[in-house]
Amino acid sequence: LWLSGKELGKNRLGNVDTMQRYIYIHGTPDSTNLGQIGSHGCVRMRNEDIIQLFQRVPVGTQVLISEA
Repeated sequence: LWLSGKELGKNRLGNVDTMQRYIYIHGTPDSTNLGQIGSHGCVRMRNEDIIQLFQRVPVGTQVLISEA
C-alpha cells in the first residue's frame, strides 16, 4: 500500500505527512497482540483473514485507514 495523502484537509505535506510512504497490510502467525502497536506502521491481520481479503479486493483498490 503506497500512501498518497489523498484525505482532504489532512496529511498533505504538513507536519504528519503520508505522502509517498508505504504501509504494508500483512498476516501474522501471532494473533494474540492484534489491535496493539507492534510494528512500525504495518497493518497486521490474522493469516486466514488476509488470505480472504486478498481474494476479494482487486489490485488498485483505494484503502481508507481510520481509527476504530
